[in-house]
Amino acid sequence: MRAAILALVLSAGGAKADAWDQLYGRWTGTGEVNGMAAEVELEFHRTLDGHGRHLRFANRMIAAKDGKEWLFRAEALYLCDESGDCRGHWYDSRGAVLPLVVASHDDRVVVEWGDMTTERGRTTYRVTEGSSLEITDEVLSKDGGWKVFGRTIARSYSSSP
Repeated sequence: MRAAILALVLSAGGAKADAWDQLYGRWTGTGEVNGMAAEVELEFHRTLDGHGRHLRFANRMIAAKDGKEWLFRAEALYLCDESGDCRGHWYDSRGAVLPLVVASHDDRVVVEWGDMTTERGRTTYRVTEGSSLEITDEVLSKDGGWKVFGRTIARSYSSSP
């Protein structure tokens, strides 16, 4: 229903829909990150008079070996151009600050994070036809290849434009 309302609003206004439009709202789900069971909560919303995007993220991970729990939190702020491409920064509970470069596509948002002085990786957010949010986290290995370290699936539990 949310997608149908969005399509109606966008067609009336003449704006082009992209994957950012599908991400807005609150999401919760499960998966695996770094070999641990993961429970994630995310919230995406517009900010800065529509020029920005904000992500609030939490991941509760439990190690299979000893049941030890690790809570990871982060926030990201993106400034975007009219095509949906964005730059920003990620701030997390480890104390890391990572630069972000984002490309928005019709079906996904791909965030490349880090630079030559930090860890480097990418996160892909893709909303499926069944309205699930698939999140794939990858790290850039020393040989230049991408290695998946996390996959989670979330469902929307409320909207926030």
